[in-house]
Amino acid sequence: MQKTFSFPAAFEKSISDALCSYKLTLQDSQALAKCVQTLSDFFIAKPDAPTPWHERWAQIAYLCYYLPVNSARLSGLIHEADARQFFQDLEHVIDFGAGLATASMTLHERHPLAFQLIERAAEPQQLIEKYFPQFKAQEWLRTFSASRLSKDKKTLALFSYSLTELSDLPDWAYQCEALMLVEPATQQDGRKLLQLRQKLIDSGFHIWAPCTHEGPCPLLTQSKTDWCHDRIHFTSPQWFLNMETHLPMKNRTLTASYVLARKTAPAALKAARTVGDRLREKGKDRQMICRGPEREFLAWMHKTGIQQEIPRGVLIELPDELQKVSNELRLAQEIKLL
Repeated sequence: MQKTFSFPAAFEKSISDALCSYKLTLQDSQALAKCVQTLSDFFIAKPDAPTPWHERWAQIAYLCYYLPVNSARLSGLIHEADARQFFQDLEHVIDFGAGLATASMTLHERHPLAFQLIERAAEPQQLIEKYFPQFKAQEWLRTFSASRLSKDKKTLALFSYSLTELSDLPDWAYQCEALMLVEPATQQDGRKLLQLRQKLIDSGFHIWAPCTHEGPCPLLTQSKTDWCHDRIHFTSPQWFLNMETHLPMKNRTLTASYVLARKTAPAALKAARTVGDRLREKGKDRQMICRGPEREFLAWMHKTGIQQEIPRGVLIELPDELQKVSNELRLAQEIKLL
């Protein structure tokens, strides 16, 4: 069954309170959309430029648009991490390039850890401290170095849409117990993350998700174009839907590329993961899966009568005996979702 996610209800009141300071409400759909479009145009024109936090329209756009969609996106990934007990025994979070603290606030809803936020702009901190009282950061910093890393706590380094501006993780991140890396589901960022995945394995980390194995990634080694990304279904409040009517982008689903890694090994998992959407072809359906270093597809012939919809990104249990034809695993019965 496909799960849907939304941003925490408490965020809506905080967003509404913050918008009042700009003499706006959640019902001012056209004015809000104009700010979102302005920021979107800015990112398209200057993809490598820092977020213009000093601009009123940028602050409004993050509050009413990017915070909700990114929080819902993170909720889906946190749900996956919880299913693997990824956060067990972790005590401390360093959120690098925190922006409006979306990732930390969303994680805090389920795991009230100690949060240290690294953000060079002052405006996000001011907005969070004034309008989001439900979230209390341990500390906000403009920069971070290894000398500030706690040696006595199990630390999670959180990078949400901040790696895209870096060539590699900072050195101190490799000293942390756990890493949660979330990037845009673009070919460039997705394949960069696959390359980083291998470096993490070589550096002593174990991959907890989305991979079910630690062999070479077939999307990287056997293709020059593929990249791994997940799809999260998003439930929007009515005010958000009203705002979207004035925007060219619509968000019924959200995508992201991500890696969860720890120095502690996860429990063994005998499963595969769907890493593609169903492809309807003449006489059969196919869907890409990942379970090892080979690039493989589940396949079921239409003559079998199988009508199964397998969501992208879910774990599945494969039958012990499968007919393998080239890179296809032929199904004779419906697959079991885990």
